[in-house]
Amino acid sequence: MDAHSHRSSSVIARDEAILDAVSAGLRRYGPRKLTAQDVADTAGISRMTLYRAMGSMDNAILLTLTREFTRAVAGLRAALPPIETSSGAARLAAFLGTGAEAFVASDLITCVLAEQPELIEPYLSGRLGRSQELVLEAIEELRQEGLGDGSIAAAAPTSLTLLLLVRGVALGAPLLQGDAFARAAKELSGIALAALSVGLPAAEAPPTTPVTIA
Repeated sequence: MDAHSHRSSSVIARDEAILDAVSAGLRRYGPRKLTAQDVADTAGISRMTLYRAMGSMDNAILLTLTREFTRAVAGLRAALPPIETSSGAARLAAFLGTGAEAFVASDLITCVLAEQPELIEPYLSGRLGRSQELVLEAIEELRQEGLGDGSIAAAAPTSLTLLLLVRGVALGAPLLQGDAFARAAKELSGIALAALSVGLPAAEAPPTTPVTIA
């Protein structure tokens, strides 16, 4: 192994240790109480090294969430029904429903949303962050799979529409009690499967009279 390769592997190992420390700290303290010193001590590095590697604590938290999404997407895709026995539409619909459940089940994501929502809010209302781009890419790959096998109609909802749909269900979880969220996730899969299979009708002309919302 040459010096460059050794350095690269060392940097990767260091960054993974930092993200592990952030993940553990978020679960133990929450995002507002977690300090750079907590992370540095757990990772076995100095605060200076932490800031050089991550830039800021907010960025370290966002990178930790991105890793959480990356692992979740990989796990969800691995758990889908085999492509040999299931259509692309069914696989995508299942991914959407279980994706919403995985989002809500992640204590890492929910603790940041509950305690420091302003950290994530720009990525919910202003632009897509890397975490959502990862989910969008997975949705698009599964959508293309369904278009290829004919199980998804050409006029089916776009990947971005599907992402917004699953995101809306996941973020609405606090409004649901008991088993209501699990039911909503299953309904999401069913709605998606129906829309993917038959596509959408042509858009109607907008009403000529303005619609007023009370």
